[in-house]
Amino acid sequence: MSAQNQAPVRMPGLRVLTVLRTAQVTPRMRRITLGGDEIAGFGTGPNIKVLIPPPGDPDPQWPTVGPDGRKVWPPEDRRPAIRTYTARRYDEAAGELDVDFVLHGDHGVASRWAAQARPGDVLGIAGPGGRVHADADWYAVAGDHTALPAIGKIVEELPEHARGHVLVEIPDAGEIQDLKPPPGVELRWIMRDGAEAGTTTLLADAVRELPWPTDLPGDRIFAWVAGESSAVRAIRTHVRDERGLNRRRYLAIGYWKHGMNETSYHDEHDNDRDEDYYKAGQEEQAERTTAAS
Repeated sequence: MSAQNQAPVRMPGLRVLTVLRTAQVTPRMRRITLGGDEIAGFGTGPNIKVLIPPPGDPDPQWPTVGPDGRKVWPPEDRRPAIRTYTARRYDEAAGELDVDFVLHGDHGVASRWAAQARPGDVLGIAGPGGRVHADADWYAVAGDHTALPAIGKIVEELPEHARGHVLVEIPDAGEIQDLKPPPGVELRWIMRDGAEAGTTTLLADAVRELPWPTDLPGDRIFAWVAGESSAVRAIRTHVRDERGLNRRRYLAIGYWKHGMNETSYHDEHDNDRDEDYYKAGQEEQAERTTAAS
């Protein structure tokens, strides 16, 4: 077969997975369990990219690789939307991946897809990857409703000896999940009770009020924060400038920005990643490479 007649090669690292089942975790949080032959070798890492086909597309089209090695996207009306999510659970033995979606009506492509997802539907998955929380003795974990899947995973992974605080801003008490942090970690749910997401300072105020440990050096403390842009920026400034944590001892990333869709937010603000975020990531990667050699 000539090069011109060869079938397009799908973008490397992209898996097409199938919906196995769905579950309503809370009224506004839906869990989609994915599987299929392509899940083999999924790997580890907190973040994934989901590629969502256009509604009603009977034959979803995926990005491919052109002759020059660059990505080739389907036409606009067939192009999947890309969003970033947490790999909430990966069970290698069962061949299952759980992804939790916040439901907020038809205001988002991912929310709309998740609300309508049924067994047999397909979803593109790229990843996993991304920075993870570092080993520590005391943790400050803070995020809003969109960060709850990641927070749930972090809570499950905290060492039994850990101390600290987990703060989660949610719309109301109906969104409380059954998270079980270690005994030394306090979990607090912060209710907006009618206030629009992204319009309050509740989360940042709660972090500022935390009693910070005085018996630990900075390299045994870690702060993790995610959620709406303004809250993330405020908390990052607080832990860096007022609490004195260096860039390796906190991870702050914006998941969304009030009044902006995810694509625009990512393109214009890079999810509020700053220079220190990338420098910390490079240092961590260098350490992993050295340890493996």
